[in-house]
Amino acid sequence: MVVAPIVMGTLLVGGTAGWFWTVERTEGTASGPPMRLRVEAGCAEGAEAVRRRARELGILEPSSGGGAVSSVELTVRAPGMPDDRTHLPAMLAAPGRLALSRRGSPVEVAIANVGVQLAFSGTPITLVVAEEPLPPAEELVATMDGTPMEIEAVNGVELQLASRAGDSRTALRGASDRAVQLRHPLRCPVRVEVLP
Repeated sequence: MVVAPIVMGTLLVGGTAGWFWTVERTEGTASGPPMRLRVEAGCAEGAEAVRRRARELGILEPSSGGGAVSSVELTVRAPGMPDDRTHLPAMLAAPGRLALSRRGSPVEVAIANVGVQLAFSGTPITLVVAEEPLPPAEELVATMDGTPMEIEAVNGVELQLASRAGDSRTALRGASDRAVQLRHPLRCPVRVEVLP
């Protein structure tokens, strides 16, 4: 009876680790149609952060442009979801700023690492690992780019942001998007548009 949770936990951790290992080492692996995107940023770092986001998501085509310029065209291979043409530009251009507050006062958080996991309930979560311990979940309010986030749990330095939107594929996409945005925050305004 005690073995089942250990086996399940090992499978979840192993699956998540394998997914991250694959994402970190792949480029241009999505299976949807190719899309050309124009990225215009207020700084060269902004355009490069968008390129890194697309690469980490596995949608960047290997031949896409890069370099220290504030305007660049990228070719991505969309994941094949119905809203790719609107979702991808919005996701890539979002600032990626996490804000925490406790009883109305801001809580400073220095992020050490970010990942995606499944909670024990099966809900995809964005796992944010802070450098310092965080207040209890019931005392925290979290927003990302001004949008309220549901806190699944806080365990010392670990903050778990739940993703329950839509079906399981959409929920996992939401958790993954947040992780990528937090790993590559934008330091200046960015606009991403789909080219014909």
